[in-house]
Amino acid sequence: MSVMIRGEDRMRLRVMGDIEAELAVPCCDAGRCWISFSEGTLIEAAYGDDEACRFMVSEEGAGITRIRRDDAGDVLRLDWRVEWVTVAPAFNAARAMTQGEIMPVLPGLFG
Repeated sequence: MSVMIRGEDRMRLRVMGDIEAELAVPCCDAGRCWISFSEGTLIEAAYGDDEACRFMVSEEGAGITRIRRDDAGDVLRLDWRVEWVTVAPAFNAARAMTQGEIMPVLPGLFG
């Protein structure tokens, strides 16, 4: 079970596999938007000057995510049972900020 996504152009994303759809790319600030999946994966999609869509994993979900890069744009493959996928403009999404500090390594504990 899997889905694949390819940026067709700045106007639409093609979803293939367990879900077949064309999703409209919202008017994005600086050519960026977010793609989220039912299993928890969050992807940042960005369009460069060359019109190619590039994907970056922002949050890993339960599935296995692979991105194949080429000059025409990226193809994202998510191997997992996906019930839904949605696209949101970058300015219309919010994420929790990491709170607290990283725990220090205690002297003498290792070595």
